Amino acid sequence: MKQITAKLSFLLLSFTLFCGCSSQRLVSNQHEKETTISSIKFLSEYVLPNRSSYNYTLVGGLSGIDYDAENNQYFIISDDPSQFGTARIYTAKIDISNNKIDTVKFTGVTYMQQENGEQYPKLGTTKKVKADGESVRYNPLTKQLLWSSEGERLFKGSDTIIVQPTLTNITLEGKFVDTIPLPAGFQFTKTENGVRKNALFEGTTYADHYKTIYASLEEPRYEDGPKAAFEYDKALTRILKFDAKSKKNTAQYAYNLGALPVKPTVDMDWNVNGISEILAVNDHTLLVMERAWAKGNDDHTFIKLFLVDLNDAENEINNPSFIQNPPKPLKKKLLFDFDTLNRYIDNFEGVTFGPKLPNGHNTLIFMVDDNFAKTERGQFFLFEVMP
Repeated sequence: MKQITAKLSFLLLSFTLFCGCSSQRLVSNQHEKETTISSIKFLSEYVLPNRSSYNYTLVGGLSGIDYDAENNQYFIISDDPSQFGTARIYTAKIDISNNKIDTVKFTGVTYMQQENGEQYPKLGTTKKVKADGESVRYNPLTKQLLWSSEGERLFKGSDTIIVQPTLTNITLEGKFVDTIPLPAGFQFTKTENGVRKNALFEGTTYADHYKTIYASLEEPRYEDGPKAAFEYDKALTRILKFDAKSKKNTAQYAYNLGALPVKPTVDMDWNVNGISEILAVNDHTLLVMERAWAKGNDDHTFIKLFLVDLNDAENEINNPSFIQNPPKPLKKKLLFDFDTLNRYIDNFEGVTFGPKLPNGHNTLIFMVDDNFAKTERGQFFLFEVMP
């Protein structure tokens, strides 16, 4: 009996010590050194073959990218509104050797499904449905994908087409899970109220160990003032914060867009400077990509990266109009100007952290949308992150 008691005591002591060690490991994991960025260094560029195909789909319109570190693969969304093929998300492998992108190889394609279980119909066959994928993020905890669609706001004579923007969760097989309810003022209307056409959720990112979702509007809502323009640097758009579990919008932040860097030769809607994508660096810092384009400037795209600190940020969730109630914008710091690369750059759309380099530094991978155009390029840019 004494031997049994002694063995039980030993087992209990061992279990207690094990739990204590496990608890210490959990605590230490919670206090890991946060990711920081002081600067980024260009390493290499990779250009996709123009008009290439994969599994009977035309590869193009690549608008959002995210990295699945556990499986060393990438999720890439196409903004094809089921015009060249069914709305889709690719998986891909990006091989990096000697600090350069060696190859980009597509490995799978998933067709997004609607709530009714059907895939998105071919563009033009219905006025009620349109997929316009702009950003995709992978959640390794739920094994699901979050993707954003800009919807549609189109007037053709007396005909009006309104398809509301969405933030949608799907399985890795493309099956609909749910959508994140958008707050008032973030829907299309037939009047100049709410969000502008083609200026919606270009950017999304997870933060706070996947407890938080941020989504950015490319350009200002009508109630928040005019768009960015040449010699006008006061345009204010919004970055929204959602609780990933409850899906509630808990905060909205004002973001001050820079001026259009050159004067357009033609006045048109495509003259723009807006947020193209966002990426959480840590729980209080966002990487924000501003993309500007002006008609007549040799189709040159201006890309600037900013670091934005959310600490002490003013929550504007109860501010319906930045025109009537001027907000306190987020503080931003220029991190990198792509003009310094002195090379052809087109429609920057996606950014994600990639694998670590042999020296232990993080990488950033940027992706360029070719717009399904014969004269444009699908590009990938590799950068080293300096902590």
